[in-house]
Amino acid sequence: MTISTTTLRNSYSGNSSTTAFAYTFPINSTSEITVIERSATGTETVKTEGTGSTNYGIADNGAAGGTVTMVTAPATGTTLVILRNTALTQETDYVANDPFPAETHEDALDKLQMQTQELQEELNRSFKVSRTTTITTPEFTEDASTRASKTLGFDSSGNLTTVADFLPAGGDSAQFTYSTTTSDADPGSGIIRFNNTTLASATIAYVDDLEAAGSTDVSAWVQSFDDVTGNDTNRGRIRVTKSNALDVWHVWKISGAVTDASGYTKLALTYIDGAGALADEDKVFLSFSASGEDGAIPGYYYKFDTGTSDADPGAGEVSFNNGTYASATVIYIDDADANGVTTQADTETWGDSTETIKGYLHIVDINDSTTYARFKITAAVVDGSGYNKITVVHLASNNTFSAADELSITFTRNGDAGASPGYFYKFDTGTSAVDPGAGEIAFNNGTYASATAIYIDDVDQNSVNTVTDVLTWDDSTSTIKGYLHITDINDSSTYARFSITGSSTDGSGFNTLVVTHIASNNTFSAADSLSVHFTRQGDKGTKGAIPSYNYNFDTSTTDADPGSGDIRFNNGTYASATAIYIDDAEANGVDVSADVLTWDDSTSTIKGYLHIVDTDDATTFARFSITGATTDASGYNKLAVTHLSSNNTFSAADSLSVHFSPYGLKGDTGSTGSTGSTGSTGSTGASGTNSQLSMTWESTTSDADPGAGKIAWNHATIASATVLYVDDADDASADISGFVQSWDDITNTTAKGIVTITKEGTASTYAIFKVSGSVTDASGYTKVPVTHVVSSGSFSDDDGVGVHFSFSGTDGAMTSFTVAGTSGSSQTITNGNTLTIAAGSGITTTGGSTDTVTIAVTEDVIPMAIALG
Repeated sequence: MTISTTTLRNSYSGNSSTTAFAYTFPINSTSEITVIERSATGTETVKTEGTGSTNYGIADNGAAGGTVTMVTAPATGTTLVILRNTALTQETDYVANDPFPAETHEDALDKLQMQTQELQEELNRSFKVSRTTTITTPEFTEDASTRASKTLGFDSSGNLTTVADFLPAGGDSAQFTYSTTTSDADPGSGIIRFNNTTLASATIAYVDDLEAAGSTDVSAWVQSFDDVTGNDTNRGRIRVTKSNALDVWHVWKISGAVTDASGYTKLALTYIDGAGALADEDKVFLSFSASGEDGAIPGYYYKFDTGTSDADPGAGEVSFNNGTYASATVIYIDDADANGVTTQADTETWGDSTETIKGYLHIVDINDSTTYARFKITAAVVDGSGYNKITVVHLASNNTFSAADELSITFTRNGDAGASPGYFYKFDTGTSAVDPGAGEIAFNNGTYASATAIYIDDVDQNSVNTVTDVLTWDDSTSTIKGYLHITDINDSSTYARFSITGSSTDGSGFNTLVVTHIASNNTFSAADSLSVHFTRQGDKGTKGAIPSYNYNFDTSTTDADPGSGDIRFNNGTYASATAIYIDDAEANGVDVSADVLTWDDSTSTIKGYLHIVDTDDATTFARFSITGATTDASGYNKLAVTHLSSNNTFSAADSLSVHFSPYGLKGDTGSTGSTGSTGSTGSTGASGTNSQLSMTWESTTSDADPGAGKIAWNHATIASATVLYVDDADDASADISGFVQSWDDITNTTAKGIVTITKEGTASTYAIFKVSGSVTDASGYTKVPVTHVVSSGSFSDDDGVGVHFSFSGTDGAMTSFTVAGTSGSSQTITNGNTLTIAAGSGITTTGGSTDTVTIAVTEDVIPMAIALG
């Protein structure tokens, strides 16, 4: 083959799912491929061919390449590199006088070309001197221990070397010799030392005026380390680094003024961090980086006083009235700040905003911004003697200030309260129907949800006369005249919202508004400042043309003329209504009686349909079919109807649309068809329900309403039941209370009537009782005293039952009768009297057990008996 491509590597990005990766270059064997997986953090792992979870396999190896299949898909974020790595051997043996096949020679040349390409690839990844410059040697001779912790560089000839004589450290630098001595004295020419051999504990550095070579005076440079005066505690940072080493260094901050001693300089230090140890006479580099100047303080500059007394905290000082900042309620601030600037006139305005929260006070430690306290100012500032007192509420704080800490005090003012969106009133807690007072408003109930009237003075708190406007708040012709929104000006979360639903009344110095509560939150306190805002409801729109007659509803159920333009039903329960009484004239005064009388003209059983709708609320309606003849009464007509459906109920004087749709006439009777064949006898139908009342049986035995359409008795054992509990309505919601309460109308000491209760569809389950006492009208149900007669089977909850009642006959009554003898006066025996038959000579009388008295004659007289009925 030939080598026609210079490609010898392919690179792919892992995605945690792909495992097959193509390589697009030829190889001699699968062992001459290197597969490297590089992680997202730069870790490289050389993979091996095999079947383990970390291995790979090679397929389709050919002149154009093949496929490397990873056992485990490279993760997202990793890079997979496939690189050819041809063995650096030459395995073709040329024997004298042997054949010289072209294929074998070409394979050897191909291998040489592959090796050459791979060497070039490595050269491409190396650092090189350009072709236009020279370097004597790229080699350096130091061993590993000598090269340790040193950097690579170039020597004075430009040749590669390790850095031996200097180590750049950043910032200004100079080389010194380190001394382990600690005395406060000139350390010696070119020497630096500290006041503690433990460098982390050193607080002073002693630096000779000359650097290590002894020829350069660096004192002016060292003494400039404190030039940053606006940052007292951190004027800059020095770094001491061991020469020729990367891993030995120490850093301090310059924490005070530099002292120019005799032949040396003293630096005030605070240790920051470091690594490694310095030995006596080590060469070190001293480098310095200056800090920036402190920025201007964003507020007044004060110092903290830890006292909590109500007194002047001292010149340029500030204090709180509580050492626990979250409990502080007053701040005492001197009339001048720590720079002597008079601040009193300004700080006294910090309570001037008309808002409840006047503004916000932020107090920060200038030298430690993590230590702060934040408050809101909630009242006017009080001018003390030489200081101001600021009323505050704590918002947040972190850490605590120490005595004399330098503080920045910044104030942010709240804007004044905006103009009230309505009238400005104050709240009066009284609930009487009187003038609540100048500029005040009150409700007629302390529970806002129960308030029905609002009393509002004729002027608001700004002395604006509002009476003329307020009296218009009921002018809308809509049922709801408008909406009243009353809000606490200082707390918008406290409010009450009402609709005005009636006429306003002009009282003496105040108006009374008829309202309905809508919503409220919290409650107003006496003298709370309120915004009273009214939004008017638009007038009621003109009614559209009514698609039928316009009547007004009358709630009476009496069979009489309901009144001019009115209509009424014969039952307040529309489902039970069977007659409608409609005036001869509709609400506009038009006589429509002639038309109404035609509404029964259809020859069909159903004459037509009557749809009655509230013109102001289409969801309130009643629909009936006309099922009988219309009666022309005096000034009104009576319609015989059957209820079809209804929703809600009409109120007195509701405006109604009464629309009639006639039913078609009954068609002519068709000619008689031929007699059909006799059909087969049908199956026996189910037993019919009781012909009297249809109800539902309830198993409860409590003396209470058993539920709509239900009947129950007072004992689980039927034979022991002594009272029936009968709901006022049957299953069809018809009112049966009058009928049930008539069951005791008969005077009969034995039984006023017989009640038979039969399970629907199961005639073998029944219970028969006799009514044995007076019926009691309870709330929604009737209690009937009974005596069990006979029963069969048992009833279950919600069984349908038929309830049949038969009246008993009235007890008979005797008025009087007359007894006459052959002599003497006749005797009249009245109801309740006793007839006594006296014995006589030769005659005895004996009372019998069957209403019989026997009269016996003792002297040969035939006995006789008188039977008394």
